Amino acid sequence: MTAPALTVVMPVRDGGWILRRAVESLLAQDAAPGAFEIVVVDDGSTDGSADELARLDARRPLRVLRHSGGGRAAARNLGARAARGHILLFLDADIWAEPGLVAAHLAHHARRRDLGVQGAWREHPDSLETMFMRARHVIPDVTVRRRDGMSPYHVVTRNFSVAADAFHRAGGFDETFRGYGWEDIELAFRLARAGVTLRFEPAAIGWHYHVQTLDELRVKMREAGRGAVYFWRKHRRDRGLGLFLEISPALLPLKWLVYRSGAITAVVRPLVPVCERLGLTLLCGELYNHLAWRSYYEGVFAALRTP
Repeated sequence: MTAPALTVVMPVRDGGWILRRAVESLLAQDAAPGAFEIVVVDDGSTDGSADELARLDARRPLRVLRHSGGGRAAARNLGARAARGHILLFLDADIWAEPGLVAAHLAHHARRRDLGVQGAWREHPDSLETMFMRARHVIPDVTVRRRDGMSPYHVVTRNFSVAADAFHRAGGFDETFRGYGWEDIELAFRLARAGVTLRFEPAAIGWHYHVQTLDELRVKMREAGRGAVYFWRKHRRDRGLGLFLEISPALLPLKWLVYRSGAITAVVRPLVPVCERLGLTLLCGELYNHLAWRSYYEGVFAALRTP
């Protein structure tokens, strides 16, 4: 059997019907038959969603691997090791791919080796069903990404492809990142330093469907704060990285005052239900952001106290 050119690696934990639809969107791609395969890595699911995929028609270009709940970085590495394609496309299990997504990634890699390609994503309109979700996304993503020579700080592996050789030479994802955040940018940081060119392809579109609550986001932000300190320390407290992660020593006194002293939070908390009742979406977004960043710095300062 001829090996596919590209392997989609999709980590999942309790993906439910959203996972099923993500896989269906891949099976409906415009790419030539046999051009790609799908490897779903079940990271300790308990909802049976991955078992349902494993029962799909065996003729589908789909494999399901089992993992013991070691986190997204470890799950992606497992999928990458099992991949038969010389291009790895990392997609999250809550991304519903437009029909041309895989072909758009393949077109770049056909012209150049040692390449990483960042695809685009948009929030699915159906996911904006609560005030929290609408407020979080009322302002569109205005990040300026260069089409060629894109910054590693703009890499998000919910829709990112890379030459498999380059990925493995760089050491893959750092599995120390077991919580939420930064394992993708940290990988891109190493890829760029190894000479891999990063590109942005806005035509490789995926729809992001993920409905979460403020409490769920705050748990993730707390994990991201701890991960940010590890990331910064791993790369020898790089000055630019510290500024990007907003944990530079010069910034921390102000961050402590705003997010950890409690003075501003004492005003923010009672305003949240009032603004929600009044339907003040923009103001709700600012209040939610403060509470999310408060959790981030809870994780940051806790990690900084640990040698």
